[in-house]
Amino acid sequence: MSYNSIHKCLIDNKLWGVISVLLLGWYLSPLFHHTFYVPTFDNLDSNVVWYKILAESGKIFAPNNTIIPNMMGGLPRSSYSGEFNFLLWLYYFFKPQTAYIINEVLIHLIAFFSMFIFLKNEMIPPNKYYSNVPSFVGALYFALLPFWSGGGAGLAFLPLVTYALIRIKNGTSGKWEWIFLALLPLYSSFILIYFFYIIMAGIYLIYDSWYHRKINWKFFTTLVLMGSVFLLTKYRLLYAMFMDPLFISSRTEFNIFFKEDWWETYRLSLVNLLACQPPHATTLISYVLPLTLITLLLEFIHRRLTPKESLLIWLMIGVSFWVNIWQILLIHKFTIPAITLLALVSVVYQKKAKPLALLLLFIIFLSIFSNIFLSKHFLFLAEYFPVLKEFNMVRMVYIFPFIFGIMFALSIYRLFSKLHFTALATLVLMVSQFIYAQNESMYKTTPQKGYASFHDYYVPFIFTKLKKDISHGKNKHPRVVSYGMEPAVALYNGLYTVDGYSANYPLSYKKQFEKVFDTYKKDKLYKNWGSKVYIVSVPSEMKYYIKGLHIKKLQFNENALCNLGTEYLISPYFFDTPQTKHLTLIKNYTGTKHSWDIYLYKLHCKNTK
Repeated sequence: MSYNSIHKCLIDNKLWGVISVLLLGWYLSPLFHHTFYVPTFDNLDSNVVWYKILAESGKIFAPNNTIIPNMMGGLPRSSYSGEFNFLLWLYYFFKPQTAYIINEVLIHLIAFFSMFIFLKNEMIPPNKYYSNVPSFVGALYFALLPFWSGGGAGLAFLPLVTYALIRIKNGTSGKWEWIFLALLPLYSSFILIYFFYIIMAGIYLIYDSWYHRKINWKFFTTLVLMGSVFLLTKYRLLYAMFMDPLFISSRTEFNIFFKEDWWETYRLSLVNLLACQPPHATTLISYVLPLTLITLLLEFIHRRLTPKESLLIWLMIGVSFWVNIWQILLIHKFTIPAITLLALVSVVYQKKAKPLALLLLFIIFLSIFSNIFLSKHFLFLAEYFPVLKEFNMVRMVYIFPFIFGIMFALSIYRLFSKLHFTALATLVLMVSQFIYAQNESMYKTTPQKGYASFHDYYVPFIFTKLKKDISHGKNKHPRVVSYGMEPAVALYNGLYTVDGYSANYPLSYKKQFEKVFDTYKKDKLYKNWGSKVYIVSVPSEMKYYIKGLHIKKLQFNENALCNLGTEYLISPYFFDTPQTKHLTLIKNYTGTKHSWDIYLYKLHCKNTK
């Protein structure tokens, strides 16, 4: 079989269609396993429970100040998601685990088709020499990223949003682009992604208007309408944060930004470039960034290499990945200056590589610029604009997965014109990227540290019994607090808690709960951040849980817990001296090998008001 025949087979669209279906199906297959495991951090400990509580509250359309009693002694409706949220309605119509699976499948399917449509129509038109291979590669890379479940399909939609905006700007759009952009806020996060995306699009509009000496009013109108629809869907949050005089958010005391020195700010810029923001926006660029740099270097050879030269280059590339030399090269303190220089020279001297080099410069700039809001040397900005203390501006880098997907596709596209055997090498690279992505996947079929199944984490078979043991008389919803485990477990099972995890709740409750810490050194993370309202003297995450561990010394103020209305304490640990904190062990419940064991304690409160 000749090389030309093999090449023709490897660039066939049908072959890559099959490869895409197989790899994407394989990647998602753990979700359909009888038991699958997903991250607990910022996932099972928060988003799943938030949507479940609101979906079951009967108060989805209630006024902002209506109290939903489940968490932290009762939070206002404004502390939860708005009603114009597709994820909320998934949890309303389906059981949490089913809603979770549907959401994950939709996100990855949207990511693939969104990126493929964008690349094929705007970046890399089909060619008889490489067909749609670069578009498939970029789409597969993007679709196989570990998207954060709580963000909906906002990141997955980015390529399609960009495609729609380009068509509107160029005057080639129809009604469907407008309908799509109008519905986008229902399944996307404004705060995490589109606040920054719309600002960046607005900056581009200013540049475009200056360059063409006229304003593209259709494009301007689109951005205004996008922002307006997003704001309308987030009306609860806007009212609570900026217009409700009775609601003072815990975020007003945030002190997690503007704290780093120059060197740490620079180091974090490199972290942003190489990893973005796990687990909310992960790029997995172990193959992508090196391939981009190799492509830019090869552009300085102004001819197509011979088969022998191409084979040698591909062998060198393969060896560099095999010995993992890029891990050494890309974490050096001179990494950002070096690749910036390469990108600048490529922009000036390599016309065909200019789009790739400009994208690389863009993410380098954004990596550095976003960390201005972490540097203590720019604290004066927060003094002029206090909202910067409450708002995480580093999230502007959340568009990086989209940008790297384009860069991966453009690199493959340029390599087809520079090297022989690119079709075969592309297949090998894509399979390698798939293996890497699968290892970093948010779904596992076996227990791993930091992961848990719905059944093991929430242990509903235990709480069915526990609720019967504590729900008696008129008080069917006694308040509980968790010690050494996350309150999400109790909340998922319908218990009312005095602790919890909320990104936006009344500052007054933060102050109340802080008194629980009075008996030992106050927790700095709680003081400076405080979204997790936990008893923090023992690690609460499941990855730190040790079965059979006994707690000898309890560290919390039991009187403060009583003042919050606490009646019971639940913990996965046995307390040696519960009486020192006015606790009595009521019952213990044994879990499975990989789940919590639960100990139920009664808190005996005197009149502590």
